[in-house]
Amino acid sequence: MSEITSERWTRLRELRSRHEPLYELAIDDFTNALLGITEDGRLHLLIAVDVAPQNLPPDLQSIQVRVVEGEQTWLDVSARSHHEELLTLVANKVLYAIRTEGRDPALSVDRIIDDVRAALRPLAPDLGASEQIGLFGELWVLTNVLFPTVGSRICHLWSGPDSERHDFVGQGLHIEVKTTTRSEPKHEISRLDQLRAPPGKRLLLVSVLLERTLGGDETLADRVDEIREKLGNDGRAIDVFEARLAQLGWHEGLRQTGSLLRFTFRDVHVFEVAGEFPRLPDDYTPPLGVSGIKYSINVGSLPSLGVTEVQTILTLV
Repeated sequence: MSEITSERWTRLRELRSRHEPLYELAIDDFTNALLGITEDGRLHLLIAVDVAPQNLPPDLQSIQVRVVEGEQTWLDVSARSHHEELLTLVANKVLYAIRTEGRDPALSVDRIIDDVRAALRPLAPDLGASEQIGLFGELWVLTNVLFPTVGSRICHLWSGPDSERHDFVGQGLHIEVKTTTRSEPKHEISRLDQLRAPPGKRLLLVSVLLERTLGGDETLADRVDEIREKLGNDGRAIDVFEARLAQLGWHEGLRQTGSLLRFTFRDVHVFEVAGEFPRLPDDYTPPLGVSGIKYSINVGSLPSLGVTEVQTILTLV
């Protein structure tokens, strides 16, 4: 058995004695997931975990998640009998995530419960134009520049959603992505230290040029879908990627709002931030009382790095 259906719940009800719970494997030959009914008639999906998560998803009116300790630690996802259809939907999604996609069990339960909760609450605010432009650029660079060399590990190095100094942070290399829809490659530098390479590391700046137009080729949804496809069955990378997207305000409901901007990709250039690259000096100290500085740079006249050179530098990540 591999899919949870109403027929399976009916059969379990018929097999269960009145005063004892009954459990069976949720999927044949997979001992880390059980399906069952307890004596109070409640329906359960038990998912084995190595360590109980510190935080559990908040209860929905229909679904609860609890930890069951014993010889094995389980996450118990349960619902009353009259919420069978909703639990069946959640159970099948959870089993697909952990069995087929290889995702972390606890994270999968939390994410899928949160997806259900999101579907039942008012739509989150739409992403603004500047947020969409910036996120589109980061995702374009992730999939087209970084992924071919670094692979799915790049999702774990994506630090932009955490508001760190640079968008991607590796062991020997940091990468900052700047995206513009202007006719010239002018970019705003929003932090005093944004174009400073950390000690002992190198810093690349990737300049992405887009055209914002109603007839554009792609939206953020296309970028998201392409990366998900490339990540394939790397469950851990998918979990990290989805969490980062959520931090930046992406949610699946945006696909139906009509608020997604359309873009046509124009060009991309990669520069190493070193030597005569336009920026404030590393030893620059703002006058006393100045708490922040923003300035613009134009990289249009600068020589960019070639593909082979970029690929070589990316091995430092």
